[in-house]
Amino acid sequence: MKLLTLLVALLAVCPLPAAPDSPPRQAVRNQLPAYSPEGHDSTVADEKAREASRAAAKAAGDADPDMVVLPAMTVEARAVQRMEVDSMYRKGAHDKMLVQRELSAFDRCFLNRFTLPFVGVSKEARAREAYLARKHAEEQERMGRLARLVEIGNPAEAREFRNVLRDASLDNGSSSKASSRSTNAK
Repeated sequence: MKLLTLLVALLAVCPLPAAPDSPPRQAVRNQLPAYSPEGHDSTVADEKAREASRAAAKAAGDADPDMVVLPAMTVEARAVQRMEVDSMYRKGAHDKMLVQRELSAFDRCFLNRFTLPFVGVSKEARAREAYLARKHAEEQERMGRLARLVEIGNPAEAREFRNVLRDASLDNGSSSKASSRSTNAK
C-alpha cells in the first residue's frame, strides 16, 4: 500500500513525457486534408441551405394537409447480381441440359449417339463448346451496345473501349476450346 501511494505521489510531482506519435498514426495524419476555414464555411452553408429547404418543405406540408413530405434521402445504385443458369445445375445435369438445348435431335440420336474414348469429341463437349461460343457472342454484343452508348458522350473513350474489346476478343477467340476442356476436366 505504501508503494502505491509513493507511486501516485511521484507521478503527481513528475509527470511522464508524452509518447511521440507512432509512424502509422503520423502517416495517416499526413494523408488527411489540412483544415481550411473556407471548406468549413462552405460545409456549414450547405447544411444551413439543406435545413432551410427542409423547413420550407415542412411548412408547405403543414399548409396543405393532402401533401405528404418525405424526408430527404440519398439513393445509390447497386449493380444487379445476375444468377447464371449454369450455377443451378450439377456438372452432369448441366451437360445433359446443354446437349438437349444446343444439339439437334438428329445429332443427339443418330449421328453421335455413342462416342469412343480417345477417338472423337463427346456430344457433351461439343454442346458445351457451342454454348460457350453463344455466350461469348452475347457478351460481345452487350459490350458493343455499351460502346455505342459511350460513343454518344465521349467518342475518344469509345474508340479506346472498342480497342480493348477487340484485344480481349482476340485473346479469348481461341480459348473457347481450352475453356471447354478445363470445364470437362472438373
